[in-house]
Amino acid sequence: MKANQILLSIILCFFTMKGIAQETYQQKLENLHEKIVRTQYSTLDSMFSNIEKFKMNIKTKDSFWIARYHEALGVYHQQKGDYDKAIGEQLKSLVIAENLKNPLLIAKANKNIGVVYSLRGDFEISTDYLFKARDLSYANKDTVTGVLADLKIGQTFWQLKEYKKAMEQVDKCIEIAETRKLNNDVLSDIYLEKGNMLLMYGKLDSSLAFYKKAEKLIYSTGHLEGIATVYSNIGAIYFYKNDFNKAIEYYKKSLVKAEEFKDKISIGIAKMNIGEAYYNINQFQKSEKELKESLSLFKGLKDKLKLMDNYYYLYELESKRNNSKKALEYFKLRIIYKDSVINENNLNKISSLQVKYETVEKEKQIAQQDLELQTQNATISSQRNNQLLLLGGLGFLILGGLLFYNKNKAKQKVALQKAVIKEKEKGFSSLLKASEDERKRISKDLHDGIGQEMAALKMAIGHVKNKEEDIVKKEELSKILNNCARSADEIRNISHQMMPRTLLENGLIDAIDDLLKGAFMYSKIEQKFEYFNISERFNEQIEISLYRVVQELISNIIKHANASEVNVLLYKQEGQLILLVEDNGIGMQNKSKKGHGVLNIKSRIDMIKGTINYEPSTNAGTSATIVVPL
Repeated sequence: MKANQILLSIILCFFTMKGIAQETYQQKLENLHEKIVRTQYSTLDSMFSNIEKFKMNIKTKDSFWIARYHEALGVYHQQKGDYDKAIGEQLKSLVIAENLKNPLLIAKANKNIGVVYSLRGDFEISTDYLFKARDLSYANKDTVTGVLADLKIGQTFWQLKEYKKAMEQVDKCIEIAETRKLNNDVLSDIYLEKGNMLLMYGKLDSSLAFYKKAEKLIYSTGHLEGIATVYSNIGAIYFYKNDFNKAIEYYKKSLVKAEEFKDKISIGIAKMNIGEAYYNINQFQKSEKELKESLSLFKGLKDKLKLMDNYYYLYELESKRNNSKKALEYFKLRIIYKDSVINENNLNKISSLQVKYETVEKEKQIAQQDLELQTQNATISSQRNNQLLLLGGLGFLILGGLLFYNKNKAKQKVALQKAVIKEKEKGFSSLLKASEDERKRISKDLHDGIGQEMAALKMAIGHVKNKEEDIVKKEELSKILNNCARSADEIRNISHQMMPRTLLENGLIDAIDDLLKGAFMYSKIEQKFEYFNISERFNEQIEISLYRVVQELISNIIKHANASEVNVLLYKQEGQLILLVEDNGIGMQNKSKKGHGVLNIKSRIDMIKGTINYEPSTNAGTSATIVVPL
């Protein structure tokens, strides 16, 4: 009996020790993974070092932790901006998770892939992965991953300018996080995003309240890696309130925390923000120092989006210094990086479409192989299938003939559509030209005909008035003379609107200058017009089209933008004429994009083979960039 008890004790001890060893193994990996998560916001070298330690401690056949390793390595490449490698690692994690049939791992992998595609600007693909992650997480009670996926979906809606949907999405995240009492790390991220959206809406006090909530939660967790972002955003609020000294105070707090965690991106953003604030209080040397330090840092990180912003701030600095030459150099560099980013996004989209195409082709090949195998089996099992194969071959020939016929028919249809479109374009071009010619004629008739007659009439009435001695009649003649003068001015204004003589006689620069001065003469909106590298007149159609576009954009800004500043820049670069119209208003709403004015602008730009791109302005309004080949 004693022997049995001793044996039982040994067995129990063995399994207990094994359980402790297993727990130690799991705990060690969890601790290493936590270190990886914490260092992803600070030193990437430390993050990679922790990932290597993590990898070394994983058992060879432990698929769960191998999947987490690929997930961590994907986040590392994401933080470095190498999105192709990031997606590759996350896809490895997804494949392992699907083999394990682990829904929680599958959801995390889908979320991470969605995040990377969003950073690349492939929002359609991003949302596919994010919705899968969200639905799978909630279905398996992983609320944290579900909420984070929902939050990223909200950010994607914002990038797509679906502002109402974005705000609804973030409000939903707040409700879930507060109701389910999720950890403060998650809730602080959501509050931060809510503050960002309110800031972009111009609701500064409400935004500040959410930033303060996020700040309090971050300090309660002791995980201060993200506090630099919060301070930077609070600084932005004071910046928009024109309290630049207070803004600089918070930007410097952000810089201190970013340097503490060796977070190079946050360091660069803080310095760039400080530089922007300094040039707004005319401390140009301090501004230049900060902006050049951030520029050097972003060059080292090869962050093209941040470099684009940095060059814009340097352009603004030199503009305020009245150094046109340097300002133009920085503006050109901004355009170069902007074009590079747009091209990269287009290449990424093409790459994504290619992956989809190749997947479909592989599925077709597999289906074709299955069909051939079935055909071979059927041939072996029955001789009668020879006849069926002959009939099938005949059917395929007929089908091939039909396909060939339909293909040719489709080609003819496409060619016909192209011809119709070309004719429509010709017709529209002729219509616009006829319209402008008619405007010119009416303008000339008004100016040289009625305008001259009104001028003569004014002189005649003035002459009669001066000779008249009766005081009552003299007053009546004064009234008639005033009415006549107003009518003459009205005719002159109508003539100018129909076709400004300044545009025809002096060119685009003088015409735009007159237009801006006239439009904002009785307005509180401040306007600035600058031009570079322009010493000649352009094709009449280009000048008239660009003048009408500026006219339409200025009209939209006055009516809808609620702006206080408007900047217009015109310059020539490498055989292209570039026009930039920028305001600091509320930005373009969805309705604005479908209005007659916007469609009219696009039609005019298409007619001169140009392109127009609308995007959010650095000052929270709208920036319209028109590029016309000369």
